[in-house]
This record gives sequence, structure tokens and C-alpha cells, in this order.
Amino acid sequence: KFQHQGFGMLLMEEAERIAREEHGSSKIAVISGVGTRNYYRKIGYELDGPYMSKSLV
Repeated sequence: KFQHQGFGMLLMEEAERIAREEHGSSKIAVISGVGTRNYYRKIGYELDGPYMSKSLV
């Protein structure tokens, strides 16, 4: 019901904002199942060992 409506993107944008602004992080990493890796790639994440990660700088 909630898939493909942009809610995941909004959640990821907020997680990135919190990591950057409230925690001073320069990188964020998520544990990603094989089936979701293409989604994370579309929003700028790269495979980083067992994680998908993205630079926040």
C-alpha cells in the first residue's frame, strides 16, 4: 500500500539530514538486502562491503 509513493525516499533524506546536521557524520551506511541494492544505488549509495554507503559531504 505504501510502496512506490516516495515515503522511502523521504525517510532516507531525513536520515541523511540527521546524520549530517545533528551528528556531524560525513558518511551514512545501511545494511541492504540484495533485492534493495538497486534502490539504494538510484539514490546515490554504493556497495561498501556488506553495506550500502553514501558520502554526506
